[in-house]
Amino acid sequence: MNYTKILPGKRLESVIQFFWNFESAFSNSSIYKLSSTASVNPKLAFQYETGMMLNKNGKKETFFASGFQSQTNSFYEMSADKKVGIFGVSFQPFAIPLLFNIPANALTNHNIEISDLLGNEGKILQDKIENCTTIEQRIDTIKTFVEAKLTKSNFETDKLVTVVKTIQAHKGNINIEKLSESYFLSQRQFERKVKVLTGFSPKTFAGIVRFEECINSAYLHKLSLTELSLSVGYYDQSHMIRDFRKFTGKNPKEYFAEDHSIFFV
Repeated sequence: MNYTKILPGKRLESVIQFFWNFESAFSNSSIYKLSSTASVNPKLAFQYETGMMLNKNGKKETFFASGFQSQTNSFYEMSADKKVGIFGVSFQPFAIPLLFNIPANALTNHNIEISDLLGNEGKILQDKIENCTTIEQRIDTIKTFVEAKLTKSNFETDKLVTVVKTIQAHKGNINIEKLSESYFLSQRQFERKVKVLTGFSPKTFAGIVRFEECINSAYLHKLSLTELSLSVGYYDQSHMIRDFRKFTGKNPKEYFAEDHSIFFV
């Protein structure tokens, strides 16, 4: 397997977390399985080698050729038994409404074809990506597309973006009620605005941020499960286990028994 992660540069880091490219030649004798977990980051993926399948309720479905894997508080499994080539963009949690003027909560837990979401604009972008032959060309194509969208965005002055960044900076461990008060918003207003921006209530968003920090920390440090849970702000190990079951469908030992380390380099 070959997985490459590329940072977007200063100009685009406000809306793009990173670019990525994944390639491998699987077969019936070496079937690949990948657990997709809860995440606050929506992703745009293009299969230039269409070998990835989506496993739902024990059945395999063809995964879209090009589309959005929206932010999710759920989980599912993908698999492949032939050659796969995927280029993708991992966006910041607040990117979708800012770039495309679409409420994030309208897409939560959905995988959607790019043409279904963006119409002809999406078809044009898909065609451009399909005509690229290198990672660099794909990145340049997405950069041009996103930069054109940025000129229509005033995200730098949006206080709610700062709210989201604050929750991330505290790795999900923050008093949400006090945070809403600091922005002079009622709890109801605050929850509604954050949900439109990120797809989640502030509490759910913070919970997923902490969960994702837990996984990142697990691959960076050699810790026991108890040490890991306390290091990222869980009350105890059982609290962390509950989140793992909710966001991965597995307990921590089952999840980490699968080697995901290639994605955390």
